Amino acid sequence: MNFFNVFNIILFIRTLFKQRKVIFLRMRSLLMAVILFLCTSAFALQRVSDFAERNNKTICVQAFLDKTPINSGAYIPKNSKGIITVFKNDKTKVLFNITLKSNIGKKGEPPIYLRFIKQKQLNISELLEYASDGDEIFIEEFVPTIDKVNLSCSPASLTVVESL
Repeated sequence: MNFFNVFNIILFIRTLFKQRKVIFLRMRSLLMAVILFLCTSAFALQRVSDFAERNNKTICVQAFLDKTPINSGAYIPKNSKGIITVFKNDKTKVLFNITLKSNIGKKGEPPIYLRFIKQKQLNISELLEYASDGDEIFIEEFVPTIDKVNLSCSPASLTVVESL
């Protein structure tokens, strides 16, 4: 709904008040209800579009397990062994953060996060000893200051399974 439609609605309501066909409602109350409705619906539309943009982010780093690429969204067995390293642009080895999101709590409780920060490489078994079936692992590039964060990138993610 654009500004001109709102303006026309307000003019129509004003003419009704001038003709005294609407007795019980005041102009201010009705106008406030119209403005509140329009602002609420505009806010809801904005939030939906922001959500759609956030989900279209690209993965900017590539994780490797013993020099074998790990695809984002893949499943990793709990008994996996090897060293995780992360490369940017397929040639530059970078420092990375790796996060285990565990849902070991009772239903309705928040998840538990275990983070390894500023790693050059990490033995995957050190992380998987705390994991259980269905837990998620997120891998992202380490950035030293907040102003260097690339917000168009999303972390690579893996899901832990008991066995493949």
